[in-house]
Amino acid sequence: MKTISNIIYAAFALTALTCFMLSSSAQADTQDSWRFCNKCHAMFYNGYPDKGRCAAGGGHVAQGFNFILPYSAQETKQAQAAWRFCNKCHAMFYDGYSDKGRCAAGGGHVAQGFNFVLPHDVPPQGVVQGAWRFCNKCHAMFYDGYPDKGRCAAGGGHVAQGFNFVLRYRGNLENDVQLNPVHE
Repeated sequence: MKTISNIIYAAFALTALTCFMLSSSAQADTQDSWRFCNKCHAMFYNGYPDKGRCAAGGGHVAQGFNFILPYSAQETKQAQAAWRFCNKCHAMFYDGYSDKGRCAAGGGHVAQGFNFVLPHDVPPQGVVQGAWRFCNKCHAMFYDGYPDKGRCAAGGGHVAQGFNFVLRYRGNLENDVQLNPVHE
């Protein structure tokens, strides 16, 4: 009995820690309209009529969830800062290196706007999605949950490196706990 209650207590503590880590992002300022592109598999900002430049050609094409990402928050052991919007291709890219990766619009990415602080390596619970990764070739955030790795601006498919990001999507803020994906 004591072992079972220790296991239950440990599970409760892990759940509470995860909720705290994810809810701390909810206390930060957030921006929605971040979407998965079904052509290149990158995370891009879908809040402008211009859909940026996709590595697979043309503009990005939104599919799936509407992600709500925290910005201007404190970086922690499980939340990485320096994720930025590229004003040329509209993709989310990591701006923490002097090399700005490869942009689908040519050259390196150009940072503009908010400094996003994204949670990583926490258990995906609730209305969040894991398997978002940094591509070590183009430096963009891409979805690594499919066998097809999309189209990378540096050629071929994306190559995952580093943290496994766990991102919120519409439906879990302001006491709305229903699963509410954006329907096209």
